[in-house]
Formats: sequence, structure tokens, C-alpha cells
Amino acid sequence: MKSKILFKCILLMLCISFTSRLVEAGEDGINGIDGVDGKDGINGTNGQDGQDGADCVGFDELTLYGYINLEIEGIRSDNQAFQDTTSFKFTPIELDGYSKVTTADDILYTFEIRGYLSAPDDVYQNSYIYLSLVLLNFQEEGMEISFETFGSSQNPVVGEDHKYFILNANAINPINFESIVENFTFDSSDRNHAKYSYSIVIPAEDNSSGHELQVSGEVDVHLLEEFRFVYSKFNF
Repeated sequence: MKSKILFKCILLMLCISFTSRLVEAGEDGINGIDGVDGKDGINGTNGQDGQDGADCVGFDELTLYGYINLEIEGIRSDNQAFQDTTSFKFTPIELDGYSKVTTADDILYTFEIRGYLSAPDDVYQNSYIYLSLVLLNFQEEGMEISFETFGSSQNPVVGEDHKYFILNANAINPINFESIVENFTFDSSDRNHAKYSYSIVIPAEDNSSGHELQVSGEVDVHLLEEFRFVYSKFNF
């Protein structure tokens, strides 16, 4: 019996010793070499273009009456050549100062045309172009066209070098310069649809750049006719 108990005690001690050796942590091995990067996959097919968004509320009303294109070309005061094209296609909702046609005794007509660069605001978006014509013997053989006024207000011209200037032309009379109005058409049955092209050469001594300035463009507008009607308490 004692020999059996002694044998079991020795066996238990051996197991404890063997187990303690098993749980001892070994030293970290050396990191393995990184594997080769995998090849790039094939690019996927481009998706279809989305649908164009709808015009914002009020856009159609603001662009209802056509546009005036303006192209200017010349040399800046720092002797850098420039060329700029702008489309003035917005109309103030209250129609203040907008394009109109007036007549005197059905012989002499005046066309006043104004377009804004952006959605108009009296203070913050007051960049516009203005032209007026006088037509004698309107739409008759031998009709005479006189280019009366050209004006530009707060029109920015940005160069490729990110330098800019503001074009302000206060009621220039093109008669004094080399100017042309051509391809004039007018259709009263189509909402007073008027079209023509124009060009003006402004000499160096008549603009602040000190160089000749060429101004040209196309007009494609629907003109309005203003009338006043007085009735009792209301003034229209």
C-alpha cells in the first residue's frame, strides 16, 4: 500500500513538472517576407449620365424676353491683349428699364434694349448692357437706322491671368465712332421679335485702356410697348 501511494505521488510530481514546462512562452520568431502585391483589377464601366435638373422657379420668367450678346476685344491698360464674350439674358420682374419700342406718328420708332448679366437686383446684381436705335420710315423701303446709344454697367471682364477690370460705358453715342447695325428684322406678330447685329470701334483716346476697343454682338429680344391708362382712383 505504501509503495502504491509513493508511486502516485512521484507520478503527480512528474505531471506537474511536465505541465509547467509546457506553458513556458518561447521567443518570437523572425518576421516572414512580405508577399507580392496583387495585380490591379479591371476598371468598371462608367454609369449612365443622370437626368438634367429642372430650371429653378422663376428662371423662365426672367429669361422670357430674349438676350443680348456682347463681345469685346482689345488691349488692357497693362498692355495685355484680351477677348471676352458675355450673354445678357435676364429681365427684372418689374420690367424697370427693360427693352421697349416707342413710336412717334408711325414714322419714327425708338428701340430701347437692356439685358442683365444675372438675376437682376437693384443693388447687388446691377450688371447690364443697354442699346437704343432710332428707325426712320420703319419697315418701309429706304428705312434708316441710327445707332443712338450704347451703355454697359458693372460688367466684369476676367482675363486668363485672373486679373480683371470692370467695363462701364456711360451712354456712348456710337454715331461719333465707327459703328454698324445690320441684319435688322422685326416681327410684330411674334411678340415684337427684334433681331440685329451691331459693332462699334472705340478709339484709344476715348477709353481708359489707352488702346482701341472693339465692341460687337447680337441682339435677339422680344420688345414690349408701354402705355398709360388713367381711371379714377388707379394710375396704370
